Amino acid sequence: MKTLDHGWKIATCGAALWGALLIPPATAQEVAALNLHDGIWNVAAEPIAGPCDKRLEFKLSVEEGRISYAGAWPVDASGSVSALGAITIRVVRGGETLSAKGVVRGDVATGKWESPVKNCTGSWVARKA
Repeated sequence: MKTLDHGWKIATCGAALWGALLIPPATAQEVAALNLHDGIWNVAAEPIAGPCDKRLEFKLSVEEGRISYAGAWPVDASGSVSALGAITIRVVRGGETLSAKGVVRGDVATGKWESPVKNCTGSWVARKA
């Protein structure tokens, strides 16, 4: 009985070890990819359609894939960057909300934005500082 019990423990430990070794390396790669985008980004947003007529420049911060505002204006920005580089951003300033989507490739990100309150749309580009 002891040998059988001991054999079962070895088999259980062996299975656990194999399970740990079979964890896909993509998990570590995804974490590294999120950190790849970390830092301060200089953003320029251009209006394309609607009554918005002013180009805006501001800074965003990315930390572990989470986006936040990195400037001095009374602005709230939130969003994320996926491991594959897909970006979603929401910016609120006063009563105005802007939604943006885009993609990052290396140290440059581009995308489109819209402001439903002012009925404007535009494009944006960001460069890592």
